[in-house]
Amino acid sequence: MYNRTILDNGIKVLTEEINEFKSATIGLWVHTGPKNETKKIKGVSHFIEHMMFKGTPTLTATDIAETMDSVGGHLNAFTEKEQTCYYTKVMDKHIALSIDLLSDMFLNSLFDKIEIERERGVILEEIRMYEDSPDDIVFEEFNHTLWNDHALACPTLGSREVVAGLGRDDFIRYLKNFYTPDNITLAAAGHFKHEDIVELVKKNFGEMKGTAKPTNETLPEFYTRNKLRYKDCEQTYLCLGGKGIPQKNLAQKFPFFILDGILGGSMSSRLFQEIRERRGLVYTVSTFTNSYKDASQFGIYACTSKENLSEVIKLANNILDDLRDNGITEKEMIRMKEHIKGGISLGLESTSNRMMRLNNSDFYHGRMIPIEEVINKVEEATLEEVNKTAKQLLDRKRFSSTILGPLKDPVKEIEGEWKIIE
Repeated sequence: MYNRTILDNGIKVLTEEINEFKSATIGLWVHTGPKNETKKIKGVSHFIEHMMFKGTPTLTATDIAETMDSVGGHLNAFTEKEQTCYYTKVMDKHIALSIDLLSDMFLNSLFDKIEIERERGVILEEIRMYEDSPDDIVFEEFNHTLWNDHALACPTLGSREVVAGLGRDDFIRYLKNFYTPDNITLAAAGHFKHEDIVELVKKNFGEMKGTAKPTNETLPEFYTRNKLRYKDCEQTYLCLGGKGIPQKNLAQKFPFFILDGILGGSMSSRLFQEIRERRGLVYTVSTFTNSYKDASQFGIYACTSKENLSEVIKLANNILDDLRDNGITEKEMIRMKEHIKGGISLGLESTSNRMMRLNNSDFYHGRMIPIEEVINKVEEATLEEVNKTAKQLLDRKRFSSTILGPLKDPVKEIEGEWKIIE
């Protein structure tokens, strides 16, 4: 059973009651992230997320960790481009405790200067670790290749230079601008009563005041270009793609899901079967999607040797062209529909998945989309709709590409016109 209540101060409470479960996941969502950061404070959303765990007037960082561990619960957080989430997963009898803890962290974190400096070091190490991971770097470079310096293309962690200069005043200002009740959703899935969750939220967050700062959001411009970044590593990493289907475009999402699965989103996909299984040219090849409220990117990711790269690119392009020009088969569509429906059903076994689904459905579409509706939309997608989506998205003339690896002379080593990134 889905329920939705908006408190007097603007906080949304979304719940899904699941009587057969004995646990619950509680997510406190703030609808802000790197998309709302200026260049001077890139990384502040992620830094604040870390600082929420570093102590309040009544609890130290150790106390916060021990509170959850002592009841066998799980406490964590993550920062996305458009949202930040703090969540707990606990047995049903500890729901009140978990919401109390989340509210104390959320409303009373000290942002102690000593803790800020300590955590700054942690985040700088996280950035260094990220920079040592070529499979992460290639996606970041692809973001910039496709979207240039738009906020959605910038790394969530921020840069070392900016993170090194962020201070307490930056955090407090950002909290005042965006951590406001009208910008907050508490989503919960599990064993409880909706009215009990509403009362707990009123008790802990009912006195919050304020409204979020208006933002002048712009859509990213799509660029068509190829870029090569040299990195001394064993393998070569490739991303190529272009426009995807934004989250708000609900009508086209379901044909897209089918297309994505057939192209590269499953083990039976054309990319996986041809390039890995039949040719043995890669260990990893798949499609990827980064989809936001009003913008999206869709593409192919592959990791291969320097010697095999040109052949992998050629095969991927041939598969894209064939799918765009000739479409999918009825057999492929039937198989992929069952694959998607199976994935949806398996996801229902997790209260965490259900909690995230509650928030995202409301955030992107303004309502809770029932599972039955999702299944029906998958079933109703037609061969014509999927093939129309393929013709729209798989136009290689509008694609951008990024390669990361031990290549110094793209003219000799790979096909195409490539701009080298020093």
